[in-house]
Amino acid sequence: NFKEENKGKAKDLKKVCELNRAACLLKKKDFSEARTACDSVLKEDATNVKAIFRKAQAEFGLKNFDETMRMLKKVVEIDPQNKEARALYKDAQAEQKKVDQAAKGLFAKMCGGLGKG
Repeated sequence: NFKEENKGKAKDLKKVCELNRAACLLKKKDFSEARTACDSVLKEDATNVKAIFRKAQAEFGLKNFDETMRMLKKVVEIDPQNKEARALYKDAQAEQKKVDQAAKGLFAKMCGGLGKG
């Protein structure tokens, strides 16, 4: 039985721990677990800039560039001066462009062979 005051402190402590866990997991390149840690914070606090940004970093590591950009747009909406978010957004855009180009080439080759045979 926690007092109401202690419940709030416990929630805040859990949030800090999960954010630190996410940071550690990102350094270890365990992007999937980092995303999970961020999700647990975002469940309680949907506008937590650190959690959104770290989730975006995890998505970038997982090569989910569209999701990375979506998350970073949220960060910039909340914190327009966030330079790290803007820089990662540009990186995600560049990586997504590479993926799109590779897919375009693959589909061109696939379609090029359709009329032959």
